[in-house]
Amino acid sequence: MEIVEAAGINVALVAGRCAGVDFARLLEADLRIAGDGATFSAGGGADPVACAVRLTRLLGEAAAKELLLADRTADAANALRLGLVTRVVPGSALGETARDVAERLRALPPLALSAVRDAVRAARALTPGDALALEHEHFRRLIATQDHKAAVAAFFARREPAFTGQ
Repeated sequence: MEIVEAAGINVALVAGRCAGVDFARLLEADLRIAGDGATFSAGGGADPVACAVRLTRLLGEAAAKELLLADRTADAANALRLGLVTRVVPGSALGETARDVAERLRALPPLALSAVRDAVRAARALTPGDALALEHEHFRRLIATQDHKAAVAAFFARREPAFTGQ
């Protein structure tokens, strides 16, 4: 497994077997892309308690128990169905997909990407009302940025915006 950072977003790329410590690292990635031949298992050296907490937050209780208690290995298709990975591509296209994802992420406004990542992660532990308040706080902050002004100007000029992170 390889983790690539693009615009502050961590993208996990899994070509083959993802088990143990790599499985634990996978759970913390923002996006998880698997080749069609990838397999996933929590067994093999990962801290099962740490995996239990993260896996339950990611997949829900029933799927987490199935993977952890039954020491089940999921193939790429089942990992996608469970929500363990966000996309499955042909193994031969994994590198190209990673480049495409990184390019698309780098074209987006970095402050907004960071805000979305923070809001999604915070939503795990917040009440719906508090999560919406955080989302509104991010919106109020972002609307005053140079990147927002650049996006609005680019929209009206019918061109692609150039974001600076300011």
